[in-house]
Amino acid sequence: MKKGAVILVVVLAALFAGNLSATQIQCPTTATFDALAAFNSEANGCFSQDKLFWGFVYTPTGSAGAASTVQAGIIFQTAGNLDIHGWNFSSSSWVQGVGGPAGFTIGYTIEVCPPTSACAGNVVPGTIITGADAVYAPVSTFAPGNEVVSWSNGFNGTLTSGSPGPIPSTGNIGLGAGTTGPISVSADFSGTGAITQTTLRFYESVPGTVPEPTTGAFILIGCAFIGLGLRRKKSA
Repeated sequence: MKKGAVILVVVLAALFAGNLSATQIQCPTTATFDALAAFNSEANGCFSQDKLFWGFVYTPTGSAGAASTVQAGIIFQTAGNLDIHGWNFSSSSWVQGVGGPAGFTIGYTIEVCPPTSACAGNVVPGTIITGADAVYAPVSTFAPGNEVVSWSNGFNGTLTSGSPGPIPSTGNIGLGAGTTGPISVSADFSGTGAITQTTLRFYESVPGTVPEPTTGAFILIGCAFIGLGLRRKKSA
């Protein structure tokens, strides 16, 4: 009886774990913010390469427009030993509303794919997030306001007018030696609607791939068998 109960618990746990990973899917390359809002938790997130995204939030005020008007594009770029991940958001409604504020708050959560996630196999051991930045592109014909970017580690930065806007002077968000996340970021724009897009992106270091001890052992054993086979063939 006890053995049967243990088996039942194990089966249920496996099914539950499977359901968690089954809801994690590849992130769309482009989408409306409405579509991204469906990725509302770690267990129900989307992934790009070795990064998991969820917790997308868009709160419009004034004439900023609904989430259905906001277009999102995934960012994945390589630069030397760095990978760049994040999202670029844009909306035509952000450049309207000249007569009043068109502010909004927008953001998401990012994490290096954890071992239990659907994208765990994409992660190179030792991968960490080393920094981040944020930029925004105001429309030159209107006076843009400032954009305040807040990060879950307590860092806050104010981006002033520019095209695109400046990044924090250090180029990072004070993550120190880095982290695997999760890190939440939100951008609060309170200008006059004179903005076309805002970009929130993160950088990761890509560690060198070193074969694990067991992998190296199997390679050596395989080479030994090949060498032995060739030796026997030669002697025959």
